[in-house]
Amino acid sequence: MMFSTFNELKTYISANNIEMLDLKFTDLFGRLRHLTVPASNVSEDLFTRGEGFDASNAMGFKALESGDMVIIPDLSTAVKDPFWELPTLSMICSIFESDTRKPFSRDPRVITEKALRYLKNTGIADRAMWGPEFEFYIFDKVSYISDINRTSYFVDSCEADWNTLEGEHHATGHKIPHHGGYHAAPPLDDLYNDRAEMVKLIEESRIPVKYHHHE
Repeated sequence: MMFSTFNELKTYISANNIEMLDLKFTDLFGRLRHLTVPASNVSEDLFTRGEGFDASNAMGFKALESGDMVIIPDLSTAVKDPFWELPTLSMICSIFESDTRKPFSRDPRVITEKALRYLKNTGIADRAMWGPEFEFYIFDKVSYISDINRTSYFVDSCEADWNTLEGEHHATGHKIPHHGGYHAAPPLDDLYNDRAEMVKLIEESRIPVKYHHHE
């Protein structure tokens, strides 16, 4: 859903028994952070004045003695979060200074908005189109240690060729050979349904997906 006014949001919250608003923002290292507001406390002030948070805990934001900043949610980014037990709306926020309410100059979202304005104002283009490629690994087990006297790591996957013996992963003989996973088909591709579910949820969030495959 996309909301253009606060009244549209309030109507949706009431009609769908939404209990929480999850407010997300990005730190300077690209990590997603969030805080959650009960829907009962949501007012129009949240979208004009914002919600305060301690920015001193996000590296590069603020020093401890001047750590308060605010986040203001973008109504157009609202989606119902499929992972919460309580009905929850997720929204992306921009970061602002708490005293002046000016945009935080190092907020990745603010920088992106500046870049888009520059693109249009200079006549280079009137629209920017992005096509991210989400590459990732799914492991069954990951463990590591980095201590004063030892360092080690261990990763395991039920698809891996080292799991051909009977044991924890109940080998069936269908294992992907080393460097042989690109475009692998079932039964080698054991994670098709996981990726398909990811695609479904991404598209429900209004982000079109071209395709997915094993790599």
